[in-house]
Amino acid sequence: MPSGELVPGYDLPADGISSPLSESQRVALSRVVQRARSISGYCFGIYVGPLAAGRESAIAQHSVLPDPTSAVLVAVDPTARTIEIVTGRTVAVDLDDRACQLATLAMKSCFAADDLVGGLRDGVTLLAEHSRAPKVLHLENLDHPQN
Repeated sequence: MPSGELVPGYDLPADGISSPLSESQRVALSRVVQRARSISGYCFGIYVGPLAAGRESAIAQHSVLPDPTSAVLVAVDPTARTIEIVTGRTVAVDLDDRACQLATLAMKSCFAADDLVGGLRDGVTLLAEHSRAPKVLHLENLDHPQN
């Protein structure tokens, strides 16, 4: 398996190559992933590293996430300048291609400014917000709206 890093807690062997993320970047992205899960209820993962086989490499990384059918993986190969978003079957119901394209554009904007962590933060947050189930306000609850 190529070297890279899956956040959080899925560090891959570096094979003699230094980690693509610093400790502070890993901590920041781990918080982003935790916040995305609390927003949407789905598992999120971030992979930063080589994607030699393109989308197939991203799908392979997605499969190691806990409960891949209810998970979203944002995979970025900074060297090849590629972004892949892989969603499980359950998530795909709530997260459409348009939301993934929007997240990709948001990430590309930050990446162009040399802000890898900011781009991943913005993209994952956008995906989490778009995959969140809408709050329902029933007529009988108008006096006490839900948060």
